[in-house]
Amino acid sequence: MPATTANDIQVWLKDIISLEEFNTKDFKTSGIIFEAVVSADKIFDVAAEFLSQNYFLESLTAVDFSECFELVYHFNRWDDAKRSCVKILVPKELNKAPSISSVYKSANWFERELFDMFGIHFVGHPNLKRLLLPDSSDIHPLLKSFKGEPAGSDVKQSLKLIAEDKEGFEVAYPKSVTEHNNKDYYLNLGPQHPSTHGVLRVLLHMNGERLLDAEPIIGYSHRHHEKMMEIQNYTACWPNMGRLDYVGAMSYNFGYALLIEKAMGLTPPPRVEYIRVLTTELNRIASHLLWMGTFLLDLGGFTPFFYCFDDREKILDILEMATGERLTYDYFRFGGLDKDIPAEMIPAIKEFIPHFKKRLRDYDALVTKNVIFKHRTRGVGVMSKENAVAYGVTGPSLRACGVPLDLRRGEPYSIYPQLDFDIPTETDGDVYARYRVRFREMQECLKIITQVMEKLPAGETTLGKLPKNVPKGEYYSAVESARGSFGIYLVSDGTLNPYRIKLRTPSFSNLNSLIDVVPGNLMSDIIAILGSIDIVLPEIDR
Repeated sequence: MPATTANDIQVWLKDIISLEEFNTKDFKTSGIIFEAVVSADKIFDVAAEFLSQNYFLESLTAVDFSECFELVYHFNRWDDAKRSCVKILVPKELNKAPSISSVYKSANWFERELFDMFGIHFVGHPNLKRLLLPDSSDIHPLLKSFKGEPAGSDVKQSLKLIAEDKEGFEVAYPKSVTEHNNKDYYLNLGPQHPSTHGVLRVLLHMNGERLLDAEPIIGYSHRHHEKMMEIQNYTACWPNMGRLDYVGAMSYNFGYALLIEKAMGLTPPPRVEYIRVLTTELNRIASHLLWMGTFLLDLGGFTPFFYCFDDREKILDILEMATGERLTYDYFRFGGLDKDIPAEMIPAIKEFIPHFKKRLRDYDALVTKNVIFKHRTRGVGVMSKENAVAYGVTGPSLRACGVPLDLRRGEPYSIYPQLDFDIPTETDGDVYARYRVRFREMQECLKIITQVMEKLPAGETTLGKLPKNVPKGEYYSAVESARGSFGIYLVSDGTLNPYRIKLRTPSFSNLNSLIDVVPGNLMSDIIAILGSIDIVLPEIDR
């Protein structure tokens, strides 16, 4: 059976690491049950042991200290979230670490990102190259020593890349396979293609109409929120959250609020908790509606698109009453909210609930039972449980494989334990299953909203005076966004600014899984597969 406590983890790791080799701490207050610092040459065996115990690699990041880099691996489990943290220290003069990409496929992108942002080399990585910046770039922005150049450095850097390397954003094609098979060829999907929205390119390797493999290419909208958050105080970081996932911003507000409240030891008033869940679940429905409408439009279904946007517009009107915003919400505050919800918001929600119940029946008849849609999506883009764990897939894409991991239940927070709702799952792992999970989730969101409206208490929506900064230490918090697990790892040095913040966004790992989902499908299926994963590029290109 998988380990469930810090002691259990020590027991099944003891043959790999002698107890003298690492330090352990009780990190229950930060959402981590086990922490260990191990020697770099043992991390490969440690990762293999975690995989054998059904853990996935939730996150991998680095912290730049003056003496060394600290590589931080977060492992978690599907059946009952039990986050564990393992670290290795990399001396700066060495600047090398073993790759675990042959154990966890998700480590491929994580390690490339660290090479890109910190310049750390991973020995044994199959394709170590920049992930978010062009190959010709000569900067590593997350190094503490990187301050940028004075007076227009961003412009000068961009002009330099354009002038010296006009193919800076191009991917070198593999050696021509025409010597062996003249039917093989490469085709770019995007970034100009409408279904990739101008910020994603997928390099397709094809044989006739059959897809052999695919390589997602990201970085077209990279803005570097993590660097921005190191040079801002904690309050100034709020707008960054809403701009990560612009169609599901409330969940990102929620995750940041929980993280800092956990670190500061704050408990929000009951009314705050109910309003947070209410607005987040409304936003979750709006996100799923946007996904469903554009997904079906990509497949040629115009009518559902207009229905979905009609319903989404009603939700945006409701959320605008409370927030004054329609997209990149900045509504939550540490220990409270920006302001209470207005009186007119209550009747608007009560009117929306029966309307949307009826509309869900319409969607069921129009889409779910549509014979053409079923033929287009069933058996297409199948994701196995094994590939899902190897890539660290979370959210509806994981639950469509039959794994009921939802942090609202598996790692409960706020008032979710007090609410009655189910976690929809499907077993086929195909495009149709991913659609079905999201459709059923909207039904469950409506159940949550109805209960919150019935139980919404009166009271304050702020805590008043708060601590000035976050106590020195390390903290991790995670919430269930519309696309999966959104986690934040914080290293605080006790000053007014975060020392390091790592944003674990679900679309980053979910998109990476496309590599093993695509092979064997037809070219006409790639749009359906890509759309069914439901990615939001700004949270990938953080």
